[in-house]
Amino acid sequence: MTESVSSLAPGPAPDPDARRRSRRRTLLLALLLLLAITGLLLWIFIGPDGDDGADDARGSSPRAELTRAAGLLRELPALHYTGTMKITGAQGAAGGEDARVDLIVSNPADALGTLAMPSSPALDYTGIGGRSFLRGETEAWRALGMAEKSKVLAEHPSMVQPGMFFSQDLATTLAPPALAKTVRAKDPDEKITVGAPVTVGDHTCTPFHVGDTTICLSDRQADGARFVDRISFGDTAVLDVKVPSRSEVERFSADFRAALPEIRDAVDPRIDVTTQILRDYKGECAPTACVFTARVTVTYLGSTSEPDASKAVPVTYSWTVDRDGTLVELDPECSGTLVIQPGKSKDLSCTATGPSVGEATRGQYRGEIHTSDRALTEEAYQRLVRLAADNSEKIAALPDPPTSR
Repeated sequence: MTESVSSLAPGPAPDPDARRRSRRRTLLLALLLLLAITGLLLWIFIGPDGDDGADDARGSSPRAELTRAAGLLRELPALHYTGTMKITGAQGAAGGEDARVDLIVSNPADALGTLAMPSSPALDYTGIGGRSFLRGETEAWRALGMAEKSKVLAEHPSMVQPGMFFSQDLATTLAPPALAKTVRAKDPDEKITVGAPVTVGDHTCTPFHVGDTTICLSDRQADGARFVDRISFGDTAVLDVKVPSRSEVERFSADFRAALPEIRDAVDPRIDVTTQILRDYKGECAPTACVFTARVTVTYLGSTSEPDASKAVPVTYSWTVDRDGTLVELDPECSGTLVIQPGKSKDLSCTATGPSVGEATRGQYRGEIHTSDRALTEEAYQRLVRLAADNSEKIAALPDPPTSR
């Protein structure tokens, strides 16, 4: 028996290039599928108009809009604010109404303007070097809830500390670079929502809500950045914002330099200075001299836990003495400045020169001492004068405000 074995002839060997092309197609399809899934997930979690924290190709994300607006603010010479603001301690005196604010704040944080409670005179506002100064009539101080000291405060400008009327120093907070930091929304985890456009003056702006701050970006822009038309800090302040022209900035600088000398005699509303006459003359005085003595006491009216509660206070004093209504000559030590720590007292004496020999030695002598605290020492005031000069040069060196379109 014969056994036969049959077999098929071997075919051609597989093409290695074909296998590589097949693998590449598979990998490409997998990559495209992965990109499609990623895009879908981003659309679901962020939304078609969402903010991923970066400037997209169109540059239209809310965060990118705010970033560009902040860049425009940083180099502006000044900003002009008008609107309303809550004043700590004044709502009761004003029936719960807010103050009206009209303020120009320069890039280096010099400020000049007015602050007025409803139905009361305005107080003049000056800000420099992180310090705020107010000056106004008695009625204006009463409207701020300062009825007890209103007469004293009306005599001089008053230096007001952050927390007294405002939660923060106005000039420092509203200077263009500081406002830019507020507008920029740096926290990537902070949600930004965009509202419907609203009308401001003769145009519209779009509100961007970031936490309790609302920034309304104008439909007008310069170099691709939108101007800030209005900013609201919760229920504390609602302020319209305008960019002054170069001529308006120059006028501000001149007005600021003219107003600055007034703060030299500024007082601190937290300080109370009282005097007690210890030695007086009610009748005959020695022919050559009579001595008057008074005790001066400084009291801090704020919280004893505040850093300034134990800080020594400059106090100016000046005696006047008259005999039968006619002023008499006084020694040089009858006026000057001394430093007293709150809670402490100092005795001051004044020698009045009596009538010359041969004239009547009897008469009615009356002595008075006039005192006032000083918020600034002469050295501190001169530092602010130099700072104002430096700031004026900085403002002049900044580029002109951009023209909107």
